[in-house]
Amino acid sequence: MNKTIVTSAQITDDYVKQLNQQNESQAPEEPVLQAEEIFTPPTSNTPAANSSDEHNLQTQVTEGEWDNLDSLPAFTSRTPEGQLMLRTVAIDNRVHQLEQRLPMLLNQHLHDAYIQVLKKIHALRKTKGALFYMFYKTEGQRDLNSG
Repeated sequence: MNKTIVTSAQITDDYVKQLNQQNESQAPEEPVLQAEEIFTPPTSNTPAANSSDEHNLQTQVTEGEWDNLDSLPAFTSRTPEGQLMLRTVAIDNRVHQLEQRLPMLLNQHLHDAYIQVLKKIHALRKTKGALFYMFYKTEGQRDLNSG
């Protein structure tokens, strides 16, 4: 089995989009009608910043723009872990937005679109899990091997 090492510097918008596309293409074709936990986005605990860059970043994250963050100066100025956390919050926000629209699709008898949105939600959740795995899988390895 081939393993690829991904560093935190390599987790960019393009890489995350590619990972999400892989997860979407691997979505199971079986009916996906079981109930899933609905995420309620947390309120931000960060102090309000006066910077328009920071405001723009928070707006993008709130709107679920998980795949469009690398070009924002407030995003690139954060630590790699901070970038990971913001990107996953943006993914959670997009998942929440999609979940809110599911009843509309079902009520209008748009079952095919309903299934596609469920697949997208599933792929986004897998993408978020993969990001955490890739970022933290080697975290602390230096400590284990140092003594």
